[in-house]
Amino acid sequence: MSEKKNYNTIRYGNNDGEIKFGHIHDDEEVSAFIVRSGYNSKHYMTMDATGDVLQGRKNGTINRASGSYAIKAGDDVGDSIPAIWIEAVSGDIVLSATNGRIRMQAKNIELLAEGGDNQNGHITLESNEKVSVKSNNIELNADSVLNLYSSAKVELIADGTLNMFGSLMEAVEGCSLISPSKSFGPLEIIQALKSIA
Repeated sequence: MSEKKNYNTIRYGNNDGEIKFGHIHDDEEVSAFIVRSGYNSKHYMTMDATGDVLQGRKNGTINRASGSYAIKAGDDVGDSIPAIWIEAVSGDIVLSATNGRIRMQAKNIELLAEGGDNQNGHITLESNEKVSVKSNNIELNADSVLNLYSSAKVELIADGTLNMFGSLMEAVEGCSLISPSKSFGPLEIIQALKSIA
């Protein structure tokens, strides 16, 4: 197979850096534009013209830096205008820190998933060790079902008052093989709590 050539390639540069139009990479894919540091081969930006469309190479842009990469914007925008907007028209957005942390910091943080059907609209938090949530107030509100499950132990602890209300309540332990626990309505629960207080 003959080596790919581009007779329209133009290069401007010196020992400090270079700009090329029509650069051919080692894999014989073409970048319409590439700017590269002369001090570090891992510091460059490319605008690729060829490659696999479904893999995102063709018409894709690559930014590479062995040092830090910072984006700062929004000095002159209004409160209701996004200062930085990142949108993936199709495909995923992946934030990966292989040897570090991913931190989000703001006055307010919103996570919103709008799937439109039962197969989508999910938010998943998964950890191999621990998930910690700490706040002055924590509210869990489910329109259909709220499940709390542990294969080992569940503890509900309140230094003050622990209130549990429900139109029907049932508590079953391993010893309750035949007789289930009694069910109470909310009025009976309130009266029982008042009698204890």
